[in-house]
Amino acid sequence: MHNKFAAILFDLDGTLTDSGQGIVRSVQFALESLGVKPPPEQELLWCVGPPMRENLRRLLATSDSALIERGVTLYLERYEKIGYRENRVYDGIDAMLATLARRSRLLIVTTKFTESAERILGAFSMRAYFEGVFGTDRNGEPSDKADLVRVAIADQRLSPSSTAMVGDRRHDIAAGKRNGLFAIGAGYGYGSREELEAAGADVICDSPAALTRLLCE
Repeated sequence: MHNKFAAILFDLDGTLTDSGQGIVRSVQFALESLGVKPPPEQELLWCVGPPMRENLRRLLATSDSALIERGVTLYLERYEKIGYRENRVYDGIDAMLATLARRSRLLIVTTKFTESAERILGAFSMRAYFEGVFGTDRNGEPSDKADLVRVAIADQRLSPSSTAMVGDRRHDIAAGKRNGLFAIGAGYGYGSREELEAAGADVICDSPAALTRLLCE
């Protein structure tokens, strides 16, 4: 029943790449630069996935937009020089993408800045698999992942009934469901099975190989 996806939308962080180290270290750098003692790396892994402004609002316990924007600038200062390289492609992703790209249109939908996503895809030789990359602008807009998915659907003239969304966090699943897509949880990423199930995932795959089998049925 899952073999008719003309298009597949992929999240990036935690779905195609294990990006935790670069993101967390850049968050720590931003906090330190603002004079705030950062939590240890393990306590910041929840920052992988949600929009960075949302993360910093929570970490700084503030709604001061100027302070949050300063934090974003500092985060990017490190991430765009060093952080994006502190990343690795999950085992099996290249084989999965090579297989799926022969069957479906593949696109990236991420709340990362578009140019950061492009840089990562280029650095790890994955860009050629994707027909488009839909991320946020420098102001973090659109900030809601469901809006980004909606933009991708409209721009690429996709049919929701024949499109799947793949992601490792609740934001990804919710964005897919709100747009009428089949939502697949990447259970090997940063979100727990409980998180993905609670968000309404239609199915959860525990490895890229399992994801390939599901999408090629």
